[in-house]
Amino acid sequence: MEMLLDKLPDNAPQAACDLLDFWHRSRQEDGLPSRTEFSPTHLGPWLDDISIYEYVPSKNDFQIVIDGENIVKMMGEDWRGGYAREIDFRSDTSIHSALSVVRETEQPQIHLIHIFRKDWSRGVRLLMPVLRPCVGKKDVLQVFMAVFPIEFAADTDPFY
Repeated sequence: MEMLLDKLPDNAPQAACDLLDFWHRSRQEDGLPSRTEFSPTHLGPWLDDISIYEYVPSKNDFQIVIDGENIVKMMGEDWRGGYAREIDFRSDTSIHSALSVVRETEQPQIHLIHIFRKDWSRGVRLLMPVLRPCVGKKDVLQVFMAVFPIEFAADTDPFY
């Protein structure tokens, strides 16, 4: 289950707040950050929390090129090399749809998600579009996904 949010929840982990702020500060004149800004050097505090999805036009799908170590631990699977539609099929999610909206709007999205493999815990998911420059070719859109655990008191859990 996923819930689209307009903003990060008040109790969002500081790492999620800092990463989304970094995305906004890194935007170029064309509106998107590039891989120059979103490089391992600049993403140090979040490297293990990030998966990278790259849009593959011939498949109209997003291939997972990097699956962050903390995301793999949290979700219980390493999807590196797989595609968003495969995840949707196997996990009953709508990640392909969410990634498509991010690709079309070139705006980040924030979701509250169930983390099924961990006793139905919650996570806040950031989807942030980034351009990977390609010399002599059209730039490639990538979507950086970060998931951070988040806790709610039983009486404030938005899923109930």
